[in-house]
Amino acid sequence: MREFDKSQVANTEEQQNGEEATKEPHAAELTASGSVVPKGWIKTVGVVFSGQLFSFLTATAAGYALIWYLTITGSAMLLVLGTVCYLLPMAFLSPFIGSFVDRYNRKHIMILANLFIIVLTVLMIFLVTIGLVSVPIVLSMIALRSTGETFHMTAMNAALPLLVPSRHLVRVSSVTSGLSAAGNIVGPAIGIILFESFGLHAALSIDIGGSIIACGVLFFASIPDVHLAVEERTKVLREMRDGLAAIREKKGMTSFFVFVAVACGFIMPMAALFPLMTVQHFGGDGFSAALIEAIWGACFLAGTIILGIWGGGKRLTMIIRCSLGFCGLIVLLCGLLPSDGFWWFFALTGLLAIFEVLFDTPLLAVIQRNIAPEKLGRVLSVFNSLISIASLVGLGLAGALGEITGVALIFIISGVGILLVFFVALFLPSINRLDKS
Repeated sequence: MREFDKSQVANTEEQQNGEEATKEPHAAELTASGSVVPKGWIKTVGVVFSGQLFSFLTATAAGYALIWYLTITGSAMLLVLGTVCYLLPMAFLSPFIGSFVDRYNRKHIMILANLFIIVLTVLMIFLVTIGLVSVPIVLSMIALRSTGETFHMTAMNAALPLLVPSRHLVRVSSVTSGLSAAGNIVGPAIGIILFESFGLHAALSIDIGGSIIACGVLFFASIPDVHLAVEERTKVLREMRDGLAAIREKKGMTSFFVFVAVACGFIMPMAALFPLMTVQHFGGDGFSAALIEAIWGACFLAGTIILGIWGGGKRLTMIIRCSLGFCGLIVLLCGLLPSDGFWWFFALTGLLAIFEVLFDTPLLAVIQRNIAPEKLGRVLSVFNSLISIASLVGLGLAGALGEITGVALIFIISGVGILLVFFVALFLPSINRLDKS
């Protein structure tokens, strides 16, 4: 800053102005992406999340109705196939979706993704109404809905670092998880009640209203637009390689990605079989399954509130690893419960949800803090693909084994596997470097 010559100032007013000019301006607060925090960012985030709350609730009800259609068949393989169909788009389309998100307006992508889901839902309702519903059609619908959700979530996760101050990123990420948890408190119950009372088409129809509300709210929200300039765009495969290069360039990120992927390979099988565990092992019904989902959602929401107030501190990677260890122990205990231990299963599910928050929610914040915003979409897509592929491998093994041994053994194997990943991850010091960004 250039010094003011006070001797040349003619009057007091000019002298005061000169003294103010010599003061250093306050440093502008930066977002997680390194840009200046936009004015009214809290209002913008609040508006976006208000629309997402309705969308999460109705999507959970509709999605769980589709899962319940598969659950009542009593086949572990069919239930696993439902989860496989949900993960396939994430595994194989995420890299292309990430490049797409980095190229174009992220707000518009979220709106188009919601419109795509509306069209799919209307089509599915029509098929159910004329009596053409079947297992293959339900599996196809799950895969197509997942495609729309992958576009939406990748764009949303890439947009948040452009809005939110770095110090609040974990808190805002916990709000995203909290919205999902809020949907899980009552969404599955709504889906099952509508399914049992009026049919699958009734459970699907409410998702149309939720998606319309989400689209309307997004339309009026002001979201910064940062994407690749036209002259910087290359072929999608090249941009995918750039995403991998960005991961390798950041020390510790490759180890972090592998650690999370292997953990998810053990987590996803037991997560997919939760409804069947309730029905098959504990002899429960639709109400019992909805009750388990409700306690999961309520405790997950409580965990996100705790994490949102706390903020996660500075050592996020250590929190992620330690919470994974507790998750493994709880899953193992669930698998060891006798068939009359439903209420112990109920209590352990709530405890598992809280530690799942501490494992799952900070993952996104670690990546957002360490990757440049113009490459974030591609890196998130690589991350989604990696964990989806690992989950698919775990699901394939669990589906085949579950048909022979029952679901309780899957929980035991998952718990032991998660604990092994936890112990190995404690001896990966390179991951600690990601907390120093």
